Amino acid sequence: AVRPPGWHPPHREQLLAADGRTPIFATVYLPPGYTADGRYPVIDAMYGGPHVSNAPVGYLDATATMNPVARASLAQLGFVVVSIDARGTPGRSKAFHDSSFLTAADVQLDDHVAAIRQLAARYPGMDLARVGIYGHSFGGYSAARALLRHPSFYRVGVASAGSHSFQGMYGGGIHGMDRLVGGQPVYADGSAVRSDAAAVPAVFQPLDNSALATQLQGKLMLVYGDLDENAMPALTLQLARALNAANKDYDLLYLANQDHELFRNDTYYMRRMWDYFVTHLLGATPPAYQLGRQHDGA
Repeated sequence: AVRPPGWHPPHREQLLAADGRTPIFATVYLPPGYTADGRYPVIDAMYGGPHVSNAPVGYLDATATMNPVARASLAQLGFVVVSIDARGTPGRSKAFHDSSFLTAADVQLDDHVAAIRQLAARYPGMDLARVGIYGHSFGGYSAARALLRHPSFYRVGVASAGSHSFQGMYGGGIHGMDRLVGGQPVYADGSAVRSDAAAVPAVFQPLDNSALATQLQGKLMLVYGDLDENAMPALTLQLARALNAANKDYDLLYLANQDHELFRNDTYYMRRMWDYFVTHLLGATPPAYQLGRQHDGA
């Protein structure tokens, strides 16, 4: 097959879920010059929603998936980058898919930790003392939750436009989180109508990232656009408030005039994400540069 100059195809791997018996699949992007005796930081590229598969299975998927340049470009910077289709993602059996119901990304994250440990046995150059994660939208929720639920495993995270509290999302058939993560929300009085502004349905309470704010140990950058029509800015700012109350250090990146598509079209965000991992996971100092279109001077 003819490949573009310099393009290195990722590797497809079959693994076992955290239950030790369910087959799951991953796609691995290796950095240039990877050697088994090297020490390469690892980045988990995750979405986490129950309606999207993560791990590319062919050339088109590998080069044109959601956030198309991030995985391959991060590998070029010196990271082993992995995407995993864990329990709870679509395209398999109903039982496999149902794993995410009522648990959001939690079962997936357990599988990701198990899968990355297995991958390190096959790719000994992976440094499990330096594991990071990033994601956008439901992936932003998942990336932040990874650091909060598995603080000794995930050390660095970039979470953009995260749906950090599902009770703050729009309801209804288009944006409603009820159909994705737990059924119709019911409040303490048995009603589906919120009784007061602070009320949270029982089904959403254990899925709120703010409830885990005290567990943050690693480096976390939260990113939001002030025009986000899907995961509203308030969701990120509510998590920031909880981290403040827990006296935790974190980074907050505000993007003016950006909507939910910021992960596709904002080169400043892309540079900041790259630099965050280079600084805190690779342990290097990024050079001064600006991303943008190259011009031939014509």
